[in-house]
Amino acid sequence: MGLDKIIDSLILDFFPLMPSPGAWPFTMVRIDRNELTCLNTDRALIAPFQLLVTKRTDFKGSDLLDYVTKSKDYQTMDEASKNILLKKYDKIISNENEFRNWTEKTTSLAIGLVIQTALFKAVQFTPIDTELSALDVQLGLERKNLTAYQLFDTYQIDPSFLV
Repeated sequence: MGLDKIIDSLILDFFPLMPSPGAWPFTMVRIDRNELTCLNTDRALIAPFQLLVTKRTDFKGSDLLDYVTKSKDYQTMDEASKNILLKKYDKIISNENEFRNWTEKTTSLAIGLVIQTALFKAVQFTPIDTELSALDVQLGLERKNLTAYQLFDTYQIDPSFLV
């Protein structure tokens, strides 16, 4: 299987590991190195494909409630516990800093899960430092209600390294 197919399958494989199948404040996409021409990075992009994690700029309180109500934990709670949990998340929604912190933590969780899942397929993600706003413009992310969050170079590694 080619690296492009492996990356695509990794993006799909980590979804069931998330605490909820509800709305997420991020998305991940494989991009071809050729799409990143004229992008200033901290080092040359060697891998033919990269993983781009983006944050949704249209993620709202109702999306967070969708995430919560579809979570695995919420599905197992009694009604009283569900009400307590929803009140907790209403407070998060009404506080801009807490809302931003929640989206940051959830995005970081997803990145950790996809990195861990990648190791099982002998793939490694290496963060690339770049001006993310330039990436937004180059890929037209604003039109898609997205903003670049983290770019990773993607490498296949020797599976024997994992033993």
